Amino acid sequence: MRRFIAARINQLMQLFLEFDSPPQNAEQLLQRLRTYGLNGIKSLKLTSNRAVMVSFSGSELRINKGYLSAPEDVLRAIVSFVQGRTKAERRLAQKVILTHPVAAAHRAPVRRPGRADPHDAVTLRELAYWHQEYNLRYFGGALAQIPLKLSGRMRSRLGQYTTATPYGEPAEITISRAHIRKHGWAEALHTLLHEMVHQWQAESGLPIDHGPTFRDKAAAVGIAPQARRELRTPSAASLVVTQHELGLRAARRS
Repeated sequence: MRRFIAARINQLMQLFLEFDSPPQNAEQLLQRLRTYGLNGIKSLKLTSNRAVMVSFSGSELRINKGYLSAPEDVLRAIVSFVQGRTKAERRLAQKVILTHPVAAAHRAPVRRPGRADPHDAVTLRELAYWHQEYNLRYFGGALAQIPLKLSGRMRSRLGQYTTATPYGEPAEITISRAHIRKHGWAEALHTLLHEMVHQWQAESGLPIDHGPTFRDKAAAVGIAPQARRELRTPSAASLVVTQHELGLRAARRS
């Protein structure tokens, strides 16, 4: 009996010492979160993402490495964010999560914008028009008006929604210039609406992923519910017409 008690005390002392120091790696952080009630997550990846501090998809959880030093209330909030069943629970958890300051050393540097294209001003005005139109048509005008950007760096991605950061950087949607040139304006608008569904997820306090809520909303707004879709390159003649018509429409509204 004495041996059992001594062994138990030793285990408790080891547990106390472990909790007295912050986790040092992804495995230790995952174990710590599990002691706070995390379940359903099989792997954890540390990131240096500039905008997204915590995200999860399926059984993988992604956390900015700056959260290795986060206090207990913030770590418990991460668990609540993952396990939360209501929007209110997730929103409350998000607020607590973002109270933890993440040093610049743990955030990826802001990328400088690529070289501007002469047609950018026209294209961005058109994207802004359609963002407003789709917002009214499919989201009841509830989405925020956020910056829209074009990127010449995107090679494999068609577009991207980036959430606002705790450091004053606003949410934004970026569309690939190469995507517009190669696949045409109709496909570019499809991508814009895809990213707006992610914006809706973020502003609704939902995880930003391609899970059931994304697929349901994508189907409701009439876009492909998959993370990736098959694209067909239109003929050169149709691309010329599309770009010409885009310029005329933008000019009439300017």
